[in-house]
Amino acid sequence: MKNFKKLICTTDDGSSTIFLPQFNEYYHSKYGAVSESEHVFINNGFSFWKKKNINKKSCNIFEVGFGTGLNAFLTYKESKFKSNTKLTYSSVEAHPLKFSEIKKLNYGKNLNESFETFNFIHHSDWDSPVQLSDNFTLIKNKSTIQNFNIKINPDIIYFDPFCYRVQPEMWSKKIINPIVNSMNKNSVFVTFSSMNILFDLLKDLKLDVEKIPGPNKKKKMIRAIKTY
Repeated sequence: MKNFKKLICTTDDGSSTIFLPQFNEYYHSKYGAVSESEHVFINNGFSFWKKKNINKKSCNIFEVGFGTGLNAFLTYKESKFKSNTKLTYSSVEAHPLKFSEIKKLNYGKNLNESFETFNFIHHSDWDSPVQLSDNFTLIKNKSTIQNFNIKINPDIIYFDPFCYRVQPEMWSKKIINPIVNSMNKNSVFVTFSSMNILFDLLKDLKLDVEKIPGPNKKKKMIRAIKTY
C-alpha cells in the first residue's frame, strides 16, 4: 500500500481515517474510526483481558497492522487508568505511513489526549523499544508478518490487517497459525472481522471462538481465547 494514493476523510463519529481509492478500502470503519477501535480492541480486547486477569501485573500485546497508530494510541490512553499493569505493545507494519499523512489525522484532538504523544508514537524509532510511560513500552516493527519472528508471547492479539477482499493472504492458516502458536494460555485474539473462514480456522486451531456484537453498524466481530 506504500505507493498508492491516500485520502484523509472524516468518519461518522468525527474521527479521521485514510481511504485507499484504488481498493475502495478504509483504514478504519467509515462509520467511526475511534469508536470501532475502542469497541473491538480496547473494550473487547485489552479491557476484557484485564477483567479476566485482574491480578496480573504485566501484559504483552501484539498487533498485526500498525497503520495509523490509533490502536496503540488508544491502548496507551487506556493504560493510564490501569497503571498497575506494565504493557509491552509490539506491532508489525510493512508499509509505514508518512508523517505528512499522519499529521492530518485528528486523534489527539478528538480523544482529549496530548497530540504530542501521538506525534511521539510516530516519530519514535522502528525496531527498538521506546518508553511512552513508566508502564508502557512500544515496539514498532517494520516488516511483513510473513518475515517477522514474534519475540514476545502475547496475552492479547490485535488482528487488524486490511480486509479479506484486499489482503486474502493475511487471513490464511500460514499467517494465523504462527500467531496462535505464540500466544500464552488464556490469551485473547480480537479482530473486526466476523468471517466464517477465520472463525473456522481459529476453531480448528483449538481456540475457544465466539462471534460477539460488532462496532457501529457491523453486526458481529470475532473474539477467541486460547485455553491451552
